[in-house]
Amino acid sequence: MTFSKIPFTTVLQEFTDDEGVVTGQITTQNGDAGTWLRFDCSCADARPFCRGHCCSLKGTYLSPEEAASGQYEAYPDPENGLMELRKESDGFCTYFDRDTRTCGIYENRPGVCRDFHCSQGAGVRGWKLPNVVYRNV
Repeated sequence: MTFSKIPFTTVLQEFTDDEGVVTGQITTQNGDAGTWLRFDCSCADARPFCRGHCCSLKGTYLSPEEAASGQYEAYPDPENGLMELRKESDGFCTYFDRDTRTCGIYENRPGVCRDFHCSQGAGVRGWKLPNVVYRNV
C-alpha cells in the first residue's frame, strides 16, 4: 500500500487593494513533490520571501543586440555560446545587490530579466524549498 501526503496550502501573506479585494498571495504548498513557495504577486511584494532567488538562475542570456551593446558584463556559456550575465562566486548575478537583495540595474536590466516572473506559465509553481521536516510534539 502506498500512502500519499495530502497536499495543503498555507497562506503566508495576502495583498489587497484599497477596497480590501485580495490582489495577490504568497503561499507554501506541501505535498508529495515537497514544499513549494508560490508567488501570485508582484516582484516587489515577493522579494522579502524569495530574497532575489531569480538572480542566481542559469540562463540569463542576453539578446544579440544587448550583448553587442557592451553595457552588460557577460561571458559566453560554454554549452551553447550564448552570452550570459556574469555571476559572482556565490552564484548570483554581478548586478545583484547582496545588502538590499535587489537588482542594481533594475531600470536598465536586460530583456530576459524584464520578462521573467517566477509564477508565469501554467507549469510554474514558484520555488521548491529544501526538505522540511515536521515533527509531532
